[in-house]
Amino acid sequence: VMATTAAGTEMAAAAPPSGVLKVSDAVRKAAADKRNYRHLTLTNNMQVLLVSDPEADKAAACMDVSVGHSSDPSDLPGLAHFLEHMLFLGTEKYPDESSYSKFLASHGGSSNASTDFENTNFYFDVTPPHLPDALDRFAQFFTCPLFTESATLRELRAIDSENAKNLQSDMWRLVQLSRWFASPDHPYHKFGTGNLETLKDVPAKSVRLDLRPQAGGGVRVAVCVSLSPAVSIRKALFRFHDEHYSANTMRLAVLGRQSLDELQELVAP
Repeated sequence: VMATTAAGTEMAAAAPPSGVLKVSDAVRKAAADKRNYRHLTLTNNMQVLLVSDPEADKAAACMDVSVGHSSDPSDLPGLAHFLEHMLFLGTEKYPDESSYSKFLASHGGSSNASTDFENTNFYFDVTPPHLPDALDRFAQFFTCPLFTESATLRELRAIDSENAKNLQSDMWRLVQLSRWFASPDHPYHKFGTGNLETLKDVPAKSVRLDLRPQAGGGVRVAVCVSLSPAVSIRKALFRFHDEHYSANTMRLAVLGRQSLDELQELVAP
């Protein structure tokens, strides 16, 4: 069931707690839906939907970030997709690259993510008692990723393998063909998956030879200075995260057995 907030029917009475700008329990739902819902607007402008279901087999959370491969820098096609991969591989609070995946696997959970044209989506599920710890690990993706050198180099190969797999898909090839026919000036023209060639470090280009044929024969040789700076893929990851992973572009949904008040405390303590 897709729940939406009913306009103009927010909770009256007490002021929202610290960290929360607006609270509404007036969420439209199907008559047979026994779950309880609450919509929050946090003070950082993040939108949150809480879902309380005491009978849920699994707890879960999903974060949608309003940025996708349409925002890739022109010199780094596939950067948004690569960043999506890298967020799973260590944060300042949980630096072990496998901490998140091991925690979920040991508590009956799973996770995944996807990058689209204008959105990147992350989600996980876990056995209900372990939602608070899983949510804490999940939150670090969006505040303090590490993007370590070792993980960067290794995950580039995973991106390249994913692209090689896509090349065998007729559907993917048709989509990419439609992009190539689009105007080069439009973001739809971009190559969103990325590979080793598009995401590698590029050294600075400072000097080049300019060869020009002369009338009557011969070639004029000139040494030209180029101001093309070096491209560090790791620095580009940090820059892209800082520029685009802002709370006001994020939408979070959390499902758990806890009451709505308890779920709210997890999201905005």
